[in-house]
Amino acid sequence: MSLENDAPMKARKDPPRLLLLEDDPDIASLMRDVLEEHFAGEGVRVCGTIAQALAQDLSQVDLILCDFNLPDGTGLTALKELLTRQAGLPVIMVTGESDYRTALEALHAGAYDYIVKAGEFLSILPLMVEKNLSRWRTKQENIRLQRELELSLEQVRRSHAQLSSMVARLEEMALTDALTGLSNRRHLSEDLPRLFAETTRHNDDLACIMIDLDGFKSLNDARGHQQGDDLLRLAGRVILANRRESDLAARYGGDEFVLILPRTDAATAVHLANRIRDDFDDAVRPLMRQAQEIAMSIGIACARSSRAASGEELVRIADEMLYVAKREGKARVVLCEPRDGRVAPHVVNAA
Repeated sequence: MSLENDAPMKARKDPPRLLLLEDDPDIASLMRDVLEEHFAGEGVRVCGTIAQALAQDLSQVDLILCDFNLPDGTGLTALKELLTRQAGLPVIMVTGESDYRTALEALHAGAYDYIVKAGEFLSILPLMVEKNLSRWRTKQENIRLQRELELSLEQVRRSHAQLSSMVARLEEMALTDALTGLSNRRHLSEDLPRLFAETTRHNDDLACIMIDLDGFKSLNDARGHQQGDDLLRLAGRVILANRRESDLAARYGGDEFVLILPRTDAATAVHLANRIRDDFDDAVRPLMRQAQEIAMSIGIACARSSRAASGEELVRIADEMLYVAKREGKARVVLCEPRDGRVAPHVVNAA
């Protein structure tokens, strides 16, 4: 029985809507009289066959009393057909047989209860109906509460998923530079110690590339911050297009950028730096009035060759190489490499 029919019944003070499936008219009349007197109303419908019972609107029935021996089949057949039409409908099997095996069979088939037509069965019949109606109402209420609980849990799950998504988005925003889409300096500071520790643990190399835009301040002052922001976005796109999935690319501050490259040696880092510089030159050339009006200076340091003791020191050494590139004429790539038992800058590419 659907829950749409449950609420009216629970609130209704009218007699229960009973269906009596009984082929003996005398017994049917006695049972109906007893029930209608007890429940103070004429709410009992009588059917003499299974076919007649199945022709009824079972959604408008609260409980069925079903005889075990019927003209067109047994009570078990009737029970199966009735429950197929209206799942969960409370059915009490009523029979003249006192065989407990019959009772068990009926209960296993889905009957709510079993009563034998013997002795003073009419006197206990209304109590049996009340007991099983109460049991049915309790079951329906439990189903309703279970569904409400499931809906509540689903709402909690959805709210939790939305909250988790929002938190993840906020965390991503907190670690991302809004202008370029690269990681910000906070993200770099949080991830750099871990990346350096993994490098040491696995005996790998770790490269750091520091990038600065030559001529950016002058251009920003002359043409305005809007074009300056456009150039920073362009640099960010070029860096993102060239970085590998394992690399950490961040805006270090102003017009400075940094890339941390796990498991990367000096030759690979130099190759990547040259590619970024060349791609930026190609992208920015149509936007500039004069050649080399703005370009990239790059400093590179690797953990092994620079002998850096920490991630912060590695970034500092790469920044020193960047300073050398700017001092030597800008638009250069400078690598920190071993020389005569110490480390020194080496210009590997110049404009």
